[in-house]
Amino acid sequence: MFGNGVKMGIWQQRWGAAILFVCLSATVSAAPLVVYTENYPPFNFADDDGTVDGIATAKVRQLLDEAGVDYSFRLLPWARAMHHAQSDDNALIFSLAWTPKREKRFDWLAPLAEASFYLHARADDMRPFTPEAIKSGAYTGSCVANDLGCEFFLWVGMPPANIIPIHKDLTGDFQMVIARRADLYISDVTVNNLLRRSHGYDPALTRPVMKLEGKTGFYLAAGLQVPQATRGKIKAAYARL
Repeated sequence: MFGNGVKMGIWQQRWGAAILFVCLSATVSAAPLVVYTENYPPFNFADDDGTVDGIATAKVRQLLDEAGVDYSFRLLPWARAMHHAQSDDNALIFSLAWTPKREKRFDWLAPLAEASFYLHARADDMRPFTPEAIKSGAYTGSCVANDLGCEFFLWVGMPPANIIPIHKDLTGDFQMVIARRADLYISDVTVNNLLRRSHGYDPALTRPVMKLEGKTGFYLAAGLQVPQATRGKIKAAYARL
């Protein structure tokens, strides 16, 4: 009798622990996704009322609604958005540009837009901007620290010592070039024109001088720590759309 009571008590404890685990797991898996991005018009930006809008934002919203998941958008400086995207298990990020360095660090859930990335120089700088000259160290490049520009400069073979990372988002790399403190920066051509005008600059101050070839584009992506079930649900929704 006593022995049976002890056994029943043990089983009750185990069942209770199992039920608690299932409940906690359901709570964790049901946590709304936080979808991070930056101010990068026309793909993603904040309206006057703070709502995240843009071409890519509309596509992400349609995709996540199709997937039937709860989510919210957060617009942050890019370095902080990337930190959350690679550490939080309920985080997504867009518009993330594909680079060779990033390829294995993220699950590329859905393409959002094509991109045409170019190296840009001052409009009055007529030196020959060839791949050979860049690889030889003839030019310097400015880029926002931890952003795709720095990775793209390495991709095209610019010596690391010639890459000047800065911590000012959006126009900092452009300002370095027009101030003659760097020779080149990298931007998608459409984004470049919109950003310069939105900050009161004439886009004609610089010109595209060399196109980056290869696989480029903007994506909705997830860090590999995000549960596979969540990533699979979003990929299935993209396939349906």
